[in-house]
Formats: sequence, structure tokens, C-alpha cells
Amino acid sequence: MTKKLNKKIGSLLLLIFFVAITTLLQQNLSGKALADDRLVVWIFDVGQGDAIFIDALDGQVLIDGGPSAEILEKLSAVMPFWDRSIDLVVNTHPHADHVTGLNYVLERYEVEEVWVSGQEYGTEAFAYFEKLTPNADTVFQGETYDLGEGAKLIVLWPKTSLNNMLLDDVNDGSITLLLTYGETTILLPADLGIEQEAEILDQLPHIDVLKVGHQGSMTSSGLDFLKVTTPDVAVIPVGENDYGHPSSIIVERLRSIGAAVLRTDLDGDVRIVSDGHEPEIRIFDL
Repeated sequence: MTKKLNKKIGSLLLLIFFVAITTLLQQNLSGKALADDRLVVWIFDVGQGDAIFIDALDGQVLIDGGPSAEILEKLSAVMPFWDRSIDLVVNTHPHADHVTGLNYVLERYEVEEVWVSGQEYGTEAFAYFEKLTPNADTVFQGETYDLGEGAKLIVLWPKTSLNNMLLDDVNDGSITLLLTYGETTILLPADLGIEQEAEILDQLPHIDVLKVGHQGSMTSSGLDFLKVTTPDVAVIPVGENDYGHPSSIIVERLRSIGAAVLRTDLDGDVRIVSDGHEPEIRIFDL
């Protein structure tokens, strides 16, 4: 065997070793290592905005993308480096802190399906999103997405199609999603307002993890809503802002109903892992 061939074999073995170690580390970070039946949810720290990634048993879902290209770094940290596809992208509503990052993702990833609320909004960022997603599906209450092994996303709001509608407040049309897997329940209400929260109370079970609405603003997280859902953990995706988010009143309200409160600006990226029973929650700095 020649020295040249030995060198090639050595380089190949080194590459295989590097890929194996990288894959193992990424699986461990993602919560998937040695357990294919786990469902993993990331509530990313992307500043003042929402970006939630679901790595499910039968698909990957990105719900909103935050206000910047930072979402690309987050996805790179938790997805295998060779994976450039996402099964479902959801834009809950057209505000820039939810849609801007999705534009960067749509430019770089192959996306199979896109869900939108259907409402119109006259900004450059949203116009570009619409250009990138000409075949997006408008969804409303009752729509479901199968994530495998009984895990599913259920649309609770809006109640009816908002296709081509222009709302006074686009937050009121936020796609609200309930994620269930066995005994695990995670509620993702985007920026839904208190009035709209009241209209879905009869659909809400006890919630293990609540992604707090509208960065912990006073416009969301009504007391009746929290008394019905009684979340064990409440995660507030929030960054530096001039709005006073999260409201100290909302933080205290969450604690008063027994929820442990996490904030992405203080605690970092939040990972939720479930095997269908009690979810495990950890904090990372991706």
C-alpha cells in the first residue's frame, strides 16, 4: 500500500470520525440522542420577537422567525449540518418581529408547506414573505398537522378564515397552536389578545408549557386565560425594547397561578423535550 493511499484512507477516517462526533454532539444538544421517540421544542432567544422550532417524530416545524437573520444561526445549532429542509413553516401574523427571520429561512431552506393567517399587511418584509410563499395555505380553527406517533399541532385561532382581510390589529388574527404529545401540552398563542383568549377558553386543557403572548405585554395573558390553562412553565420570548416588555404585572400574574417564569433575554434559549410524559426543560446559550 503506497504512502499516498495511506494518506487518503487516513483523511477519510478522520472525516468519518469528525462527522460522527459532530452528529452525536448535535443530537445531544437537540435532545434526540439515543431516543428517536422524543419530541423537541425550542423557544429561541432571537431578541424582541418569536421563533419556535419543533423537531418532531415525523417532521420539523418552524413557527415564526424573529426580527432578523439570527434565526439562521439558531437553526444551524440544532439541525444536522446536511439538513436544509423544513416540513412546515408557520407565520402566525405579519408583524416584522415574527416574519422577518422567516424570509431568510425561506431563501436558504427547502420548505414543503407554509401556513398563514391570510390577513393582509402593508409592509416590505411581509410583501417579500408573500412573494416567497405564493402557495401558502390559509389556516383556521380545526386544522391539524400530524407530527408522528400521536403528536400533533392543532389550530385554535382564528375561528374562521381571514383570507385577504385587513384587521385593525393584526395581533387579533394570530394563529394560535396547541401542541400535544401523549400527556405533554404546549400552547403557542403568538401575540393573541385577551379578547381572543376568552373565545378559546373552552378548547384549552391544563398546559405544561405556555409560550407567553406578545412578549409579556398587558394585551395578552388575561387572568381567566391563565386560570384555565394553569401552565407549569411560562416562557417569555423577549429582547431589549422600549415597550416595557415584559410587563411586571404579567410576570407577577404568571407567578400567582403557580407558573415558573423563564425569559429568553435573561435565561437564553429554552429547550423542551418530551417522550409523551412530563417534559424536561433546559436552558442553553446557542
